[in-house]
Amino acid sequence: MTPTSIPVAPGDNLLGHGHLFQDDRLPFFRRVTDQGDLVAARMVHRSFYFVNGPQVAHEMLVEKARSFEKSPGIRILLHDLAGQGLFTSEGDLWRRQRRLLSPLFHPTQLQTYVGAMNGEALRARERLKEGERTDLAAEMTRIAMSVVGRALFDARTFDEADELGEALTVALGWVNDRMATPYMTLQVSALEMTEYLDGKLPPWLEDVRARARAALDAPILMPGRNDPTVVKALEVLDKRIQAIIDDRRASHADRKDLLTRLLYARDADLGGEGMSDKQVRDEANTLFIAGHETTATALAWSFYLLARDPAARAKVQAEADAFGPEGPTSYDPEKLAYTTRVFKEALRLYPPVIVLPRRALERVEIGGHTFPERTLLFVNVYGMHHRKDLFPDPERFDPDRFSPENEAKRHKSAWVPFGVGPRVCIGNHFALMEGPVVLATLMRGLSFEVEPQDVEPETFTTLRPKGGIWARVRRRSAL
Repeated sequence: MTPTSIPVAPGDNLLGHGHLFQDDRLPFFRRVTDQGDLVAARMVHRSFYFVNGPQVAHEMLVEKARSFEKSPGIRILLHDLAGQGLFTSEGDLWRRQRRLLSPLFHPTQLQTYVGAMNGEALRARERLKEGERTDLAAEMTRIAMSVVGRALFDARTFDEADELGEALTVALGWVNDRMATPYMTLQVSALEMTEYLDGKLPPWLEDVRARARAALDAPILMPGRNDPTVVKALEVLDKRIQAIIDDRRASHADRKDLLTRLLYARDADLGGEGMSDKQVRDEANTLFIAGHETTATALAWSFYLLARDPAARAKVQAEADAFGPEGPTSYDPEKLAYTTRVFKEALRLYPPVIVLPRRALERVEIGGHTFPERTLLFVNVYGMHHRKDLFPDPERFDPDRFSPENEAKRHKSAWVPFGVGPRVCIGNHFALMEGPVVLATLMRGLSFEVEPQDVEPETFTTLRPKGGIWARVRRRSAL
């Protein structure tokens, strides 16, 4: 069968489905799952496909992963923010970097970060005052940013968290506003034209083509890229990371953090070659941004969901109270079993990354349909997480969906907040450790009275709570 037999998503206009991405994104992503495991859509002249079923997603991301790459649109939009870090790089560069970075996220190495996770949650617990009104989304950003600063860079970022968080919001906001726009379609089409012309031009034009191809890796056709607010935000983020790198090189300090390992990592397959300064910066930026943004968002949603479910909150509180006054200072999955289920359920209901875009590197068959080279497919993470046949009563908060017996019943690619396959997020185990540790540490000494209004998810670059999650702090008596 060919893609022409795949059902088309309803609601398109002259420019396709782009307006639904902008104005109706989450309901649209849920609706398309009702039409099948593969659904076609259009952006201006360009067709693309939603992957809505776990089996098809698994086939694409695991079984035939080598036939796909990240969407060029992702690389373009994140060019100024992440460069060619692990999240955006492809091919040999990605394989080399993944090989160098993987040992740093081994389970035995992750245990060494629990002290930072617990320590930063304790600092927040001590700082928050009885009766204080606070935005839990902002608080979780401060904590998660500080955890990354300590565990990965051995640096204190807590006191700068507001400035860094605001800069990141501006930068990611620019990325979010440029997604699914005609400008994005235009630039990807221009980039693909330069790829198509490779080897087809006379020698005197080949240099022009190659330079045009390289230039189109950056968002040169995207409006607002040179807006002073956006430029300043990128400078704040870049200068902070670069200052840490420069300090580490100058001091020759033998620290055990990620940055030191990045600076001294060597690839045996390349004669012991290390990373360039720019590559270290790109990886550090990528890990700093990704290492706190998704975890902070999931933690904020976890507190919101617990506030609305007293029975679940009591179970998490009981696990937290079983620890000493400081909460979990080491990671024991059995002692944090229910808290982990809560965190996983928050990631199901509000996955930070709602779609996983891929582009076919060659002609490939997926889900019984044959797709040509350069076809764009989007794994519909948000839609799949809300499918009734995979998660009955999908809008209901139910941590027991992630009990061992219930997880065993589901397809292993039905829940994919971190992706799956070779390109699964390298920090997924870090996040799944940090979330429960921070939850338990905070709830060992605090409770939060979340204000009663419903909080809507905001389709930002990650799925943030719109307007924040406001709550009153209540300090618990010593146990």
